[in-house]
Amino acid sequence: MDKVPTQTKSFRLDADILEVLDTESARRGTSVNNLTNQILRKWVNFDRYVQDFGYIMVSVHDFLRGLNAMDENTIKLLSTETGKRFPKDLILFTGQKNDLKSCIRFVENILCDYMKWGAYHTSSTDSEYVVTIRHNYGSKWSLALQIVLQAMFDANTNARPKFTVTDSTVLMIIEKPETKEAVAPTSTEQSVDRSTI
Repeated sequence: MDKVPTQTKSFRLDADILEVLDTESARRGTSVNNLTNQILRKWVNFDRYVQDFGYIMVSVHDFLRGLNAMDENTIKLLSTETGKRFPKDLILFTGQKNDLKSCIRFVENILCDYMKWGAYHTSSTDSEYVVTIRHNYGSKWSLALQIVLQAMFDANTNARPKFTVTDSTVLMIIEKPETKEAVAPTSTEQSVDRSTI
């Protein structure tokens, strides 16, 4: 991730807020400055936009009760609709391009860091994006995640992710476009500079 330039600015905080920030930063083993940056970055990148999308918070217990009451066909239908609509709308609403890198960032920052759909891990290589999402919500949530991700990449990119799914993990592998082998043109084809595609 590119290093973001910083600026110094002074703020006056209510004493009770600063006390909680001091306590929480010590508990997490980080500085008040870092914790405050994390909180503000979430608001800048997510909270200020998502309030316009009509989302509400529910407990994990209530979420799982609703999810486990659904059959697989209903989960697939709802997940496909969510994957096609929500990421594309939010990416465009925040002024980003609908491309592969934006979608990968969306999975990490929005779905995992902010919405807590799972814990994000990457072991990407020069040729592939390798993303693992781990969770404790069961097999139906793994199915929902896979369908949401597939629909998101179908709606926003030309990528075709390959999935490996367990009850607690969704592993997604996407070939990076710049590593695809160029096909040598035949004598009747015109040569194409694929580096510009």
